[in-house]
Amino acid sequence: MILRKDETLLRMGEVGMTMKLGQRYRCLNPDCRCETEVTRASTEANTNPRCCCGAEMKKPYARPVLRELTTKPAISFGTPKN
Repeated sequence: MILRKDETLLRMGEVGMTMKLGQRYRCLNPDCRCETEVTRASTEANTNPRCCCGAEMKKPYARPVLRELTTKPAISFGTPKN
């Protein structure tokens, strides 16, 4: 099987990337910076989507949401002591 440079084969049992409804993708070309929103979910894919300029598109960076840990454990192990 002959593949283009940007294509890869998935191993048996490995799941590819899927585009979900509402996700945004941004062009990596600094002269373009086009942004696209997914309006219809896709099936499995091997690579990120491509922009109309030909550059690869990726999801924009989203800062992680940090939260404070509580002093009470959410799950207890063993029997409760009275």
